Amino acid sequence: MEPMRGSQPPHSGTILIDKPRGMTSHDVVARMRRVALTRQVGHTGTLDPMADGLLIVCVGTATRIAQFLVGLDKVYVGTITLGAISSTYDAEGAIVDQHRPMPEEVEPVREAMARLSGELIQLPPPYSAIKVAGKKLYEYAREGEPVPQKPRLVRIHQFKLLRFAPPEIHFEARVGSGTYIRSMAQDLGLALGCGAYLSQLRRTVVGGFAVEEALPLETLMAEPELLAAHLLGTGEALSHLPKLTINPAVEPAILNGCRFSTRDILEFDGILTAGQPLLVLSARGRALSVVEARPEKELKDGEPAEPAAGLGAQPMIFRPIRVLARAEE
Repeated sequence: MEPMRGSQPPHSGTILIDKPRGMTSHDVVARMRRVALTRQVGHTGTLDPMADGLLIVCVGTATRIAQFLVGLDKVYVGTITLGAISSTYDAEGAIVDQHRPMPEEVEPVREAMARLSGELIQLPPPYSAIKVAGKKLYEYAREGEPVPQKPRLVRIHQFKLLRFAPPEIHFEARVGSGTYIRSMAQDLGLALGCGAYLSQLRRTVVGGFAVEEALPLETLMAEPELLAAHLLGTGEALSHLPKLTINPAVEPAILNGCRFSTRDILEFDGILTAGQPLLVLSARGRALSVVEARPEKELKDGEPAEPAAGLGAQPMIFRPIRVLARAEE
């Protein structure tokens, strides 16, 4: 894409933004384009308008690493209101009182939250961007059509009660990618028999990044010169990936997108797993490439190898997914 007009060259890197409530993730991207003087801006995980907190934004050529920043675990803190339901499962929808008894003691709430933890099937909210038959669920809902159900497998690592103050409960949730906190609130209301909806939400952690490290969007808009100091380099942004250090002799080949083998590795701490993304570093610590590991026999014979969780010292070939050093030039 062409850079936007401005007196300075466009920036490039990854930045942690503290999104304010009432703004869509796309709104953040639109504002970041003006600050960064480039249309090459994208986020790595939608945050609903009613929620605030951590949004990871890639700017310039860093948009090429966005694929490695999606799918990370997330942590949220928020408030669920008991005794009512919402058409959107949150405070943005039409609220209907249930007039059903709410728990007076904390223990039934803790027990219900524990039952909603683990690996389970979740129904996304009717007002969501998931597509069925080429149409988003919220489009069905807005047009008054029956909203199709599209169950999905999600992982809720922890659904923790922080404070019980009926009709509100304050919680912390650590979840896998694709989990809807709004649906967790709806499911909790069903489990307790009194109804519930999500009334406040803040995202505090994405992967290894915390909102305390983020720059408030309003601060950046007021002082755009802060952008350069808060941009993360490729190595920092991809610090969650397993890392291997490569022999300097094969660096030119790697920068040209060539494969390499386990014999070319100087250092790797861990067990190689087929298909996992790996960050390739030079001997000086420069991020060169992201690659995936494949058994050497699989690539030589052209036949899929037997799946294996840990491949240990088995000879491996590393195929490039993204050449980073070239993208930064």
